[in-house]
Amino acid sequence: MDAGGTITAKFFESSLLLRPSAEQLLHAALGETITLPPVDAPPGQVAFDVTFDGEVLRAGVMHDLVVRFVVPDGQHLYGEPVPAGMVATSVEIASDVGLVVKPAILPPTTPHTLTGTGETLQVFEGDVLVRVPLTHLGRSLTRLDDGALVQRVTGTVTWQSCDDDVCHLPRRERFTIDIPAARYDGPGSELTQPNGMDIPAHLTRMVGRRTDKALAQVLAEMAGDAHPDESPTPES
Repeated sequence: MDAGGTITAKFFESSLLLRPSAEQLLHAALGETITLPPVDAPPGQVAFDVTFDGEVLRAGVMHDLVVRFVVPDGQHLYGEPVPAGMVATSVEIASDVGLVVKPAILPPTTPHTLTGTGETLQVFEGDVLVRVPLTHLGRSLTRLDDGALVQRVTGTVTWQSCDDDVCHLPRRERFTIDIPAARYDGPGSELTQPNGMDIPAHLTRMVGRRTDKALAQVLAEMAGDAHPDESPTPES
């Protein structure tokens, strides 16, 4: 919600195994804040790069894969819908067992009127950031030679760049990125490289920052039992 109490974003998952990451929640609340490195591109040509918005891709936690198109000044990419014979910008991720991928989220387009025909199309200009929410369920990880676990993601980007006079041929490029990953092995157990998250210790630290009560006491109160060590008193 914003400061006025208006709901600005909603997160619904089809499975209890999935949940949004802190990065996704911050992005929904604060807007686009990711810092991306500079991209070297030949003059007059569109370039792209792929970045993971987060540190570790934990099982069941949705993060965004960010695909950036760097569009030269005076050029634009097309969004849907496009006339026959033209290609819209898209990002597709190859399927993998245990890899959960949601549809790509493209930024808003702006209307652009073609000089020659007077036709108005929807376009992207400047740095175009496409977000693809994804996570894994522990069955699609790769262990590297150094022992680190990664989620290897392969995808395809498609675009067509134009200016007011000329449309270039459509481009289609493949990419592969290795994302640092953590495998979930059961309640209270999560393995990463090399220092995995200790769930009980993490909860203890979180509780300790907010109260001087013991973790067991806080959990008991959340469950509705304020005195876990005392036997229930029979009602008279």
